[in-house]
Amino acid sequence: MPKSYLLKLSGREEGPYEETQIAQMFADGRIDRNTPCKPTDRGDWKSVDDYLPMLKYGTQLPSPSEVRNMPPELPPMSVAQRVAVVDFDIPFWSVLKIMFKWMAAAFVVFCCFLPAIILVWLIIMGVFAGLINGAMSSLHHP
Repeated sequence: MPKSYLLKLSGREEGPYEETQIAQMFADGRIDRNTPCKPTDRGDWKSVDDYLPMLKYGTQLPSPSEVRNMPPELPPMSVAQRVAVVDFDIPFWSVLKIMFKWMAAAFVVFCCFLPAIILVWLIIMGVFAGLINGAMSSLHHP
């Protein structure tokens, strides 16, 4: 037997809706991950994402229903919006592999520019040597 949930839409409790109905509402864009939701039999108000986390991946969503000619209902401006911070679970070895690839690419680029860097360095040192030579040669003449 599928679970049913109450949703808080525009400040009112609506429902009960079954999981498939909520998935269709999510696919249609009528609700989002932060819409308040709670099971009909028990529980606290949490977001849809807390009770139905598989919706955010979109793998089990039905196709959106027909688009109506009504403009979307805008939320009131005084309502604070929740911000969800998502924690990415990336394995350490994958990060290490990526960093190694970046370092190898940077080394190749550095080696390509190394002759130009050496040439510029030799020119700058030649200019300084010429300046020092000119300054030193003026000391011998009275």
